[in-house]
Amino acid sequence: MTHNEMSRRRLLRYGAVAAGATLVGAADTGAVAAALDTPVGPAAAVGRPRVNRLPVPASWRAVPFSLDQVDLGASLFTEKRDRVLAYAREYPVDRILSNFRAAAGLDTGSAEPPGGWDDATGNLRGHYSGHFLSMLAQAWADTGEAVFKDKLDTVVAGLKECQDAWTEQVGRPGTPPPPAVWSTGKAGGGLELTGDGQYVGLPDSTVDGLDTFTIALWVRLAEKRTWSRVFDFGTGTGTYMFLTADDGTGPRFAITTGGNSGEQRIRGTAPLPVGQWVHLTVTLAGGTGTLYVDGAVAGTNAAMTLSPADLGAPKNNWIGRSQFGDPNLAGTVDEFHLYDRALDAAEVAALAAASADSATHGNLAWYRFDETSGTAVADSSGRAWDATVVTGPGGAPGPSHAGFLAAYPETQFVQLESYVTYPAIWAPYYTCHKIMRGLLDAYTLAGNTTALAVVSGMGEWVHSRLGALPREQLDRMWSLYIAGEYGGMNEVMADLYALTGDTTFLDTARCFDNTGLLADCVADTDSLDGKHANQHIPQFLGYLRLFENGGGEDYRTAAVNFFDMVVPHRTYVHGGTGQGEVFRRRDAIAGSIVTTTNAESCAAYNMLKVARGLFLHAPDARLFDYYDKTLVNQILASRQDADSTDDPLVTYMVPVGPGVRREYGNTGTCCGGTGLENHTKYQDSIYFRSPRGDVLYVNLYLPSTLRWRERGLTVTQRGDYPRSDTTTLTITGGGRLDLRLRVPSWARSGFTVGINNRKQTVRVGRDGYASVDRTWRDGDRVEVRFPFRLRVERALDDPGLQALLYGPVALVAKSASPQALPMSWYGSLKLSGDLAAAAEAGEQPMTFTAGGVPFEPFYLGDTDSYHAYFRREEPRIVFAGTDAGVANRADGSGTTFLDRLWEDAPFAGRPAFLRAVAATAREWESAGMLSRAEAAAVTAAAAAARMT
Repeated sequence: MTHNEMSRRRLLRYGAVAAGATLVGAADTGAVAAALDTPVGPAAAVGRPRVNRLPVPASWRAVPFSLDQVDLGASLFTEKRDRVLAYAREYPVDRILSNFRAAAGLDTGSAEPPGGWDDATGNLRGHYSGHFLSMLAQAWADTGEAVFKDKLDTVVAGLKECQDAWTEQVGRPGTPPPPAVWSTGKAGGGLELTGDGQYVGLPDSTVDGLDTFTIALWVRLAEKRTWSRVFDFGTGTGTYMFLTADDGTGPRFAITTGGNSGEQRIRGTAPLPVGQWVHLTVTLAGGTGTLYVDGAVAGTNAAMTLSPADLGAPKNNWIGRSQFGDPNLAGTVDEFHLYDRALDAAEVAALAAASADSATHGNLAWYRFDETSGTAVADSSGRAWDATVVTGPGGAPGPSHAGFLAAYPETQFVQLESYVTYPAIWAPYYTCHKIMRGLLDAYTLAGNTTALAVVSGMGEWVHSRLGALPREQLDRMWSLYIAGEYGGMNEVMADLYALTGDTTFLDTARCFDNTGLLADCVADTDSLDGKHANQHIPQFLGYLRLFENGGGEDYRTAAVNFFDMVVPHRTYVHGGTGQGEVFRRRDAIAGSIVTTTNAESCAAYNMLKVARGLFLHAPDARLFDYYDKTLVNQILASRQDADSTDDPLVTYMVPVGPGVRREYGNTGTCCGGTGLENHTKYQDSIYFRSPRGDVLYVNLYLPSTLRWRERGLTVTQRGDYPRSDTTTLTITGGGRLDLRLRVPSWARSGFTVGINNRKQTVRVGRDGYASVDRTWRDGDRVEVRFPFRLRVERALDDPGLQALLYGPVALVAKSASPQALPMSWYGSLKLSGDLAAAAEAGEQPMTFTAGGVPFEPFYLGDTDSYHAYFRREEPRIVFAGTDAGVANRADGSGTTFLDRLWEDAPFAGRPAFLRAVAATAREWESAGMLSRAEAAAVTAAAAAARMT
């Protein structure tokens, strides 16, 4: 029996299950799910309780509730959620299926694909559909609205139809892609772009962070094609920088972060000739952009405020291809240069006059196009920034095995096994994961058994590709930047094992071990610097699932250590991580803040999942301090406070630099996809129970209702978190129960619990939870207060760079200044050390004014300019307006005298304050940072100050 025959037989078995299920009426879907759950799954899981249809692992010490057991109450969270639900109700499912149908040779019904990275030709197409399916499953579990279930069932049926069509094509031969056309260039060789699908893909980060630049190259047009691109860098049709050879009148350069209407342009003065070599150059510096044609100025714009640094982290970096799907460039290109400075007019003229090697060349990239075969384009700048010629797909063969399902042929998966790099291919197993996760969610959250059949077939196909590959080959594949990104493939394969009991799936999950990083994390060796954040974070979700299914303790150890490498060592004030999508060096917070490319939303989405997964094995409030911080700040802020039914209006980056703005939209991007999910599952981590059901953890203080059917209990939580610092839980039902309330790290002083209006003395355990263990009666009320206070969070590598928070909420200073704002507050503080003495409450809740600058909650989904951090400037030692006349010097760590003093606040009274001043003065004097006279002046000023 061949491997392919085995795959077909197993696929038919899963299909038979689904087919049998269709005979049961809609009212019996619960019975169908129960019937399917009972006989399948690992033997060890038989009889175990289930959450969202998945068996509860024996290793869990905290068990979540199924998504449909918790309802959200009206709050800030439902305001954000409801906007996404409106999008989910209206967005056409035919668009979600369009790329799949086209790839499988089925009729698309003229439906356009979603667009962005999920357009008709993108190498990541299909991923957004998987996220969309997960969103529908979550929306159905949350609301029970038929529209979400109907759409979900339609998408699943459409995907099964496509999978069946692919199965019919197994073994069909294909034709090779056309070769790159190398020809005579302006100086040596050149690359001929035929205009029929050929273009050059430049690496990720090619223009990231550039404030000034020069791009220059030679072009010989074969024909004039309006809007064809000489180059184009961007993330889609909203954020890009391009040079077109012809806009109808001549060449045009444009850069924008707000789509066509926001373009800042430089227009040429005359059309470019056809059939002649033309030298084109664009420079930008100091707000002035210049377009040169053959070394002469053809256009200037002296009012440019945008630069490549404002584009975020564009992945669509192309010569000859457009973000908009405009005609590809038809012509020959040669001598492409990218500099990190603006050449002056004389240098540009000299470059254009050179017919061979020039005296200067691009220091960031220099493509000479002197190759004679293949598709690799060597970088001669010395940076090894090699590019790739994309020649078109050719005629793809049919799948190698049954069960294949994608929105493109199997080609990218085949190429990955030969180590083809990004952008020639783009993370095929990442896209596979999104589709599989969406199908699993359709089954586990919405009970669609056909989805389980389809995703099981996909799992069989994945095993057929990877199961026989040697470990060395797998390791090299997963080490490839972007190309080897696989999302949480190990997680979905482990979930398939848990649902079906088929050990093939568990074996395949282990194929995705990224052994180098896995070993480092087991050994607690921090090697994250320079690694793509979201390529690696979800791998640890899979490691936890492998541990839960008997894979060994090392998997869990790796996840624990990995989390601790990121939190707090690479975490910004809003919970986000990464710069330019990449982990930077440990403890480099201030040192990694740039303008617009910090904190990819996908990374936050997956870090929350890691924190939640770790909590299941070892409940600890520290994990949910991080979870709460990230949810309330980055995740809430990632959805714009505006309505749209054709645009998700979510963020890619949520930047923390000075004077930055958020950009909302992201149809078809990775963060557009995770953004659909972020806002439709807020309730999944509010409550957890112990495996025995004798403990209830309350992790988040979101207005909500828990229906604990097994205990006959309902817990209703009312409040307005995070806009209020109180919540009330009402118990319906009764019985003995240890209620454990998370004590936020920022509220340990002043956290109170009352029962039926009587204040309680509660014990806070080492796990960070206040325990209320008693026999509860129907109608009991638990009143919880976690007082909000203004506080600062200092950057680990620069204590003078600080962020302001109010309780869990990060506050942003509303200002467009490109420089960090200076703030001086110590001189206003009283004995309590409360920063409220330095900030005036605003007219709107949760708003303040400090240093003459308004501060507002980070979670507001607007596009105003803001600062997440400010520069603390306290040059002199001042107490309540009394100036000691002494410099506020810092020690080697950057901690100043006043920083050290106010760490001990609040002070019980004036004597305690004066003792603290004297002790700090002695410490600074002994370290040589104060003279004896200065120490005396400091203590005298403290004695004279009116501190109450």
